[in-house]
Amino acid sequence: MEQKTVKRRFWNEDLGWYEEREVATGKYKFTEEGKVAVVSEYVLGGRPAQEIVEKYHLSSRQVLFSWMDKYVNEREIVSLPENEGDMAKKTSEERMQELEAENKRLRKALELEKLRSEAYSTMIDLAEKPSTSRCEKKTGTKQ
Repeated sequence: MEQKTVKRRFWNEDLGWYEEREVATGKYKFTEEGKVAVVSEYVLGGRPAQEIVEKYHLSSRQVLFSWMDKYVNEREIVSLPENEGDMAKKTSEERMQELEAENKRLRKALELEKLRSEAYSTMIDLAEKPSTSRCEKKTGTKQ
């Protein structure tokens, strides 16, 4: 996470001319690895989306969800191990913790899919709703 800066001109009274300085904009730039790290912290960490947004200074939850769309749906995030041999070697307590973590991750994924489904339903309802306002120009108006 790198903070974005812009160059601004400031008047220097002592020297009598403008100087350029870099000023922080309050926005941040993320690398692909940084985005994957933020998304994996949200998906695997079990923390609320708003908390992640505030921690990483994202502009909105939509930014986080769009990154999730890109990285989770494209399967770029490494998921929990799927080898059953690895699971058999672990103690029952470790296995229970991993299953609870997977359960949290799946609940987050389900929540995301419910939100997406609701958004699609709303879009369909709005598209099917007949428009009550007229966009056509009235004839005989003065110009």
